[in-house]
Amino acid sequence: MRFLFCSLVAACSLLGLFGRSAAAAGDIDWKPLMTVAERKRDAEGSLMPLQSYDETIRRGMTFLLDDHLKWFKGPPESLIDEQGVTQMPWVYYSNLQHDGAPFTGSVDRFVSYPAFHHALLIRTFIRYAKYAGDTRSLEQAVKLADWDIAHSTPADWPYARLPWSTFEAKKPGGFRDKTGLMPDKAAIMALAYLDLHEATGEKRFREAADAIAATLAARQRPDGTWPFRVDPQTEQVIEEYTSSVIYAVMLFERLDALSGQTTYRAARDKTWHWLVNGPIKTKEFRGFYEDIRESPEGRTNYDCLDTIRYLVAHRTPENGYLDMAKDLEAWVEKVFLDKIPAFEPAEGIREQLQCNVVMGIHSLNWAAMLLDLAKATGDESLRKRAIQTANYVTYYLQPDDRIVVGFEYKQWWYSCHVGVILYLLDFAESGPVKEAGS
Repeated sequence: MRFLFCSLVAACSLLGLFGRSAAAAGDIDWKPLMTVAERKRDAEGSLMPLQSYDETIRRGMTFLLDDHLKWFKGPPESLIDEQGVTQMPWVYYSNLQHDGAPFTGSVDRFVSYPAFHHALLIRTFIRYAKYAGDTRSLEQAVKLADWDIAHSTPADWPYARLPWSTFEAKKPGGFRDKTGLMPDKAAIMALAYLDLHEATGEKRFREAADAIAATLAARQRPDGTWPFRVDPQTEQVIEEYTSSVIYAVMLFERLDALSGQTTYRAARDKTWHWLVNGPIKTKEFRGFYEDIRESPEGRTNYDCLDTIRYLVAHRTPENGYLDMAKDLEAWVEKVFLDKIPAFEPAEGIREQLQCNVVMGIHSLNWAAMLLDLAKATGDESLRKRAIQTANYVTYYLQPDDRIVVGFEYKQWWYSCHVGVILYLLDFAESGPVKEAGS
C-alpha cells in the first residue's frame, strides 16, 4: 500500500518553481524503486520499527561508505576536482534520481550546498565513527572538511574564509545565491569543524572555525544580525532576512569556552538579544533553504528546533527558557505537524511552507528535540510520541540501503539520507529509548 503525504500534491506542483526537480525527458520512472513495507505493530497497536534503529543506521552508512561510487551513475568527469582528484558525489551533488543518475533537466541537477549539507555529512560521519568504531567514517569527515576549507572565500575579502553555501557545476555561488553566500550556513559549518577538532585533535579545524567566527563578528550589524544572502566580495545584500542566527550564538559561546576568553561575548549577546525579542516572540522563522526564492510569508522550522534545544539546554528556574521552548514547540506542531495515515500514531513534520511535504530528516529532527523536552519536563507522553515518529522513519530505509526523502518524493537527497542517521543516533544511543524502539 502506498500513501500520499498530506499536502503532497499541492507541494509537488511547486517543485519546479522553487528549484526542486521537475520532470524531464530521460528521467527514470522512480516509483518501482520505492518500497513501502507492511507495518509492524505490537499487541497494543503501536507502530514498531521496520528494523532496529541500529540496523537502519548501519545500513544507511554502508550505503555511503561501501562502493558508493559504483551506485552513482553520473558522468565520472563531473566528480574530478581542479586538482584532478575524484571527489565523492556528495561534494558536487545535493540530489540524484533514485537509481544514482543525475536529473537531466532540472535547474538543480548539478548543484550542491556545501556549508549546510557538508556540515550535516561531517557531523554524521563523526558520530557514526564513534558509535560504530568505523575509522573510514572519520576519514570521510576529515576529507570533506579539508575540501570545504580549501574552497572557502579568500582571506582578503570582507566576508573572508567562509564556506560557500552553494556550488553550481563545480563553481562557487550560483543558483538562488547568485554571486553570494549565506553567513548563517558558515556558522553551521564552523560548529562541525569544532566537532571534528574534538574528534581528531587537529588544530586546523579549530582555526577554520575561529576564522569564520572572526568574520561573522566583524560583519555583524548593529542589531546583531547578518543578511541572509550577501556577496562576500562586494558586500551587496542579495536577500535580507533570516531568522537563522542561533548557530552564531552557539559558535561564539563555544569558542569562548575553548579559549577561556570573552572574545565573542559582545557579539553573542547582541545576536541573542535580537533572537529573544524577534523570532522567539514573533515566530517569524524563515530564510533558511538555499534553493527557495524569497518569501516573506514563508516559514521554516529547522533553526527553530535548534533554538528550542538551546533554550532547553540553558534553562534555569529563573530565566523562563523552558516556557519559551514549550511555546516554540507548540508553534512548530501547529504549523508543520501531520498525522501519518497507515502509520498511526506516528506523526511527521513538513520541511517548510514552500516545500510543504513531510520528510524523514525533519520528522526525526523534531522527534529528537522532543526527547530533550521530555527529559526537561518529565512528560513521558513526549518521549512516546518521539519514539513513534522514529519508528515510522525506519520505514524510509529501502532494500538497497537508501534512506528516501519520503515515499512519494522523486528526488533522493544526500542531506535527507544522512540527516535521518544523525538524528536517529539520538535514539540508538539512549538506552531506555533503544529498548522501546527496537
